[in-house]
Amino acid sequence: MPPTLCALLVAAAASLAAAPAAAQAPPQIGQVSKDSVWVPTPERMIRRLLQLADVTPDDVVVDLGAGDGRIPVYAAKHFGARAIGVELEENLVLVSAASAKAQGVSHLTRFVRQDLFEFDLSAATVVALYISPGVMTKLKPRLLGLQPGTRVVSHYFTLGDWEPDETVRVEDRTGYLWVVPADVRGAWTVTTADDTLQVTIEQTHQQLTIEGERAGKAVPVFSKRLRGTEIGFVAFDANGDTRHYRGRVEGARMSGDAEDQGGSRLGWSATRH
Repeated sequence: MPPTLCALLVAAAASLAAAPAAAQAPPQIGQVSKDSVWVPTPERMIRRLLQLADVTPDDVVVDLGAGDGRIPVYAAKHFGARAIGVELEENLVLVSAASAKAQGVSHLTRFVRQDLFEFDLSAATVVALYISPGVMTKLKPRLLGLQPGTRVVSHYFTLGDWEPDETVRVEDRTGYLWVVPADVRGAWTVTTADDTLQVTIEQTHQQLTIEGERAGKAVPVFSKRLRGTEIGFVAFDANGDTRHYRGRVEGARMSGDAEDQGGSRLGWSATRH
C-alpha cells in the first residue's frame, strides 16, 4: 500500500476513534442518557400539550430532554413559536437540527447540547417535559422559581405535591399543565371606592387559604383561585352581600374588578404590608 494512502487511512481511523460514539450512532428509542431514557412523545399529545399551554408566536418554548426535537419543531411549525431543545446526547441534537431544517423551521429553532439542569430558563415562557420522576422532582424548585405565568407541560409524569392546573387524556396517555403561580403570601389591604377589607393569605403553590377582616370582625373569603398572575376570590361586602373579586398580581400589588350580586362593578386594588 502506498505510504501516503496508508497515512490517510490511519488518520481517518484515528479521527473516527476520537469522535463521540453518540454522534456516530443513529438514535434509538430507549437510548439511555444521564438522567433518563429517550422515548418520544406522540404527535397528538404534543399538539394537545401546546394547545393546553396556549402557545402563540410570542412564546419561547423550551423542551428539556428534547430527544429528536419533535416538540420544538412542532411548536415552531404549527404554532409559530420560537423553540429551543435541550438535549445531552449529541446524536439526538444532530437529528433535531436536521429535522428542523427539513421542515423549514431552522430560523425559529435552536438545539443545545447541554445538561438540562444547567440550561438558563429565564427566557422561557413555556417549558415542555417528558422525563423521569426523579428528574421532575429535582426540577420542581427551578420551575416554581420561574416568572409567574410561565406554563409548564408534561407528558405522563407529574410534579409531586404541585397539583396540575389542567389534565388531558390523549390515546390513553396523560398530559399535565402547570402555571407558575405568583407569590401572594402575606397581609393585604383590599380597597374599593366603598369598602376596605383586610386579608391574610397563606399559599401552597396555587392553592390559597385566605382569612378576611373588616373593622375587627372576621369576613369569610371563599372560591379562592390563583392561576399564574390571575387571582380571584369571593367575600362579603359591608352590607353582607357577596362580592366577586377578579384581578392580576403585580409584585406587592393587585388590582382588578369587583362585581356585586346585582352585576355592578367597582375597581379594586390591594397592597401587601
